Amino acid sequence: MTTQVDDLSYIRKTFQLAKKGAGFTSPNPLVGAVVVKDGQIVATGYHRRFGGPHAEIFALDKAGRDAKGATLYVNLEPCAHYGKTPPCVDRIISSGVRRVVISTIDPNPLVNGKGIEKLRQAGIQVTVGVGEEEGLRLNEVYCKYISTGFPFVVLKIAQSLDGKIATCNGNSKWITSEQSRRMVHRLRAQYDAVLVGANTVICDNPQLNVRLVPGRAPKRI
Repeated sequence: MTTQVDDLSYIRKTFQLAKKGAGFTSPNPLVGAVVVKDGQIVATGYHRRFGGPHAEIFALDKAGRDAKGATLYVNLEPCAHYGKTPPCVDRIISSGVRRVVISTIDPNPLVNGKGIEKLRQAGIQVTVGVGEEEGLRLNEVYCKYISTGFPFVVLKIAQSLDGKIATCNGNSKWITSEQSRRMVHRLRAQYDAVLVGANTVICDNPQLNVRLVPGRAPKRI
């Protein structure tokens, strides 16, 4: 029998798994899944790329027969509609999973509680809201866009301790450390587009790609 502490621990594992898909799943959310039976993790999965199998499918495929009577942990409500892939709830139901623990409800109007309702109608016990605050932060980009239709925007500036963004003669290439530049490249790899002002293009002609960390380059605007 699992406790609330166990549930939170396994949900946090789904967060870790979900982050592996950062930069590759957009416009889909980041999702990780863990199958637990008799107090042991028997399978895990995460959504790896847009259009590919969802986290729940990866985890259930790995679990095989062990999924029957097990608990499935997932950071976002399983989908209940046909999109690029079939509904995850149908596969969860057919797998024989006894219980599903979810961190956050999917705000997508095509889901938004429908997945939970279908699971409960099938007799599966569903727990919602475990680690919810952290789960919402994980998918803040997705939630912003799916709820409002507007992009999630991050503003970035590099400046010296005395508030300068370049040397007075304009010859400086970088004023930040290598660690800071790596952080910027990680951000680029996680977002869909990068936008700079006209003067930055004219004066610096930046590449605006991803070089210092693994990942895909954003669209340059």
